Amino acid sequence: MRCRIVKTSELSEISGWEWAEKSRRPYVRGDTAYVPVREGYAADTEIKKRKRYNGPGYQMIGDIAVIHGSRPTESGISEIREWKNPKGIILLKGFNSGKRIPDTEILYGDCGETCHREAGHIFYIDPSKVMFAMGNRDEKIRIENLVRNSGREERIGDMFAGIGYFTIPAGRAGGMVHAMELNPDSYHFLNKNITANGLKNNITADLGDCRNLLSGTYDRVIMGHFDSVNMLRDLIPHIEKGSILHLHSIDSVENKIREILSSAGYGCKIEAVKVKKYSPGRWHIVQDVTIA
Repeated sequence: MRCRIVKTSELSEISGWEWAEKSRRPYVRGDTAYVPVREGYAADTEIKKRKRYNGPGYQMIGDIAVIHGSRPTESGISEIREWKNPKGIILLKGFNSGKRIPDTEILYGDCGETCHREAGHIFYIDPSKVMFAMGNRDEKIRIENLVRNSGREERIGDMFAGIGYFTIPAGRAGGMVHAMELNPDSYHFLNKNITANGLKNNITADLGDCRNLLSGTYDRVIMGHFDSVNMLRDLIPHIEKGSILHLHSIDSVENKIREILSSAGYGCKIEAVKVKKYSPGRWHIVQDVTIA
């Protein structure tokens, strides 16, 4: 593609450029735009057509490519390197169910700490040591909007904070967050991310088992672990009428939630939100529970 190089700030003038091929979109990189040129007009450079990607599926966490499941071929690894030029490539085989420690294999390059940016938030992470839930992006945004639009200053408990997946959005939205995390590596990055996002005044982080760290009464509690329902009884002394719980599970656990709350003398309103497919016929669900 033949192009002229202009500043992105000048793109608003493109309608007046006789030389610009307006049927094709400019390619933008930072402050520089490469505008396609019509036949018969001079160009500054030529961008070769990018070949179609045919490699294995991956996700980019910062500048590290993460592959889930089966080990790719050497040609597949080469495809990713040519396509994304990552700092490193990791194979993620699974997680320890307790502290959610990833079982990984480094396939290429340097796979240590990286900086991942998502929806305006900064997350420092080492994906070879701690989990990052890419599929929860919409849920993080939803939580941020719920906190921002609640009409009150909320005291929020995040019982499984990790590196701050929900803690950072909730704190950014104005919540006063008590973040609890069991994994020391995740806790290290949680504190680093609190600082990186300028949220020290909004977030307090504690290391340990959340069942032993819960304190006071919470207006909202984020329970982002699939075994959350089995820790609901530990939370009951720390909620009251009007408290809102966001309880994650695989498939619905609504009946169990109602049973546990009823035994403590509470009613509730429950709305289920589907986050993503977990496996064929099964869903990762968040139950929004309002205590009555």
